[in-house]
Amino acid sequence: MADHRIHRPFIDAPLRGALRLGVSADRLWARAGLNPELLSNPDAGLGSSDYARLMGVLWQECDDEFMGLAPVRSRYGTFAMMCKAIISCSSLEHALHRAQRFYALFEGAPNIRLIQDEQLTRVELVQDTNTDPDHFLSESLLVIWHRLSSWLVGQGIPLLLVGCSYPAPRHAGLYQTLFATPVQFGEASNYLLIPTRVLSLPISQTPASLRAFLRHSPADMLARPNPHESTTGKLRQLFRRYDISELPDLAASAKLLGVSGATLRRRLHDEQTSFQKLKDECRLEEASLRLAQQDTSIRDIAEHLGYTETSTFHRAFRKWMGLTPGEYRAQQRGGQSGGEI
Repeated sequence: MADHRIHRPFIDAPLRGALRLGVSADRLWARAGLNPELLSNPDAGLGSSDYARLMGVLWQECDDEFMGLAPVRSRYGTFAMMCKAIISCSSLEHALHRAQRFYALFEGAPNIRLIQDEQLTRVELVQDTNTDPDHFLSESLLVIWHRLSSWLVGQGIPLLLVGCSYPAPRHAGLYQTLFATPVQFGEASNYLLIPTRVLSLPISQTPASLRAFLRHSPADMLARPNPHESTTGKLRQLFRRYDISELPDLAASAKLLGVSGATLRRRLHDEQTSFQKLKDECRLEEASLRLAQQDTSIRDIAEHLGYTETSTFHRAFRKWMGLTPGEYRAQQRGGQSGGEI
């Protein structure tokens, strides 16, 4: 797959943060070995490998993994030490709680908080956003915590929703590339919504694999255009180009992805999923968005998604989310009870 282009908002914001720390963009650009003409071109992006190199240089030169965008510094190497502290944990939940305790050692540093119920967990950022005017640190932390979690357990963590505490920025259209899942702006906090069941997944990485991981991370995690470097992620991105009623079939999807139908099936099987499962998940993600709109009846949502029986939609949604559509809608409006239809 071709090197993905990183757009300008994700380049200029960290450079402005570095400038706050007295490190110029020219210096960073030169040390990263980048074409100086690109720096002065407001429309120029960077390939993912160039971007990862720039971010790595920025953290080293600034000696701040928060890039000047938090009230306190996070000295270069802090992320690596946190990873070493959690690699021996037994489960993802254990690892996230230990990571939370690690960053709590640094007063004023951004941290995470888990807000759990039986079906859903919010991985919430605890962060002073006053020094992050472009929201880049918020974006970065949301990306890093999701992709680090996925790496720890050796599989893509299902990302059901991303909440952002700020209004939609001018580059909000790029968020689908970042997260490949619905994003809601104007929320009370910044958070990732994941199924609670994934917290019990065992940590599959080792100190040896961590050493290889840390040669390029977390810079390379920010550079990746998709939450999953996988056929699953590519197919999910493909589906998002289409109206929910016009999703391509397997043969058409395989052709669009440049592989045979048999190869697509095999790769999805290797990733422990299937074409039909991903197609159903796409429909159910659309359902979760529509359920958040309180003026749309559940029966109308089911019909829009192609379910001939509302009861079939109920069963599918409950199996996927762990809640009925009515329970999910009630939870979205603060836990008040709501009708099923």
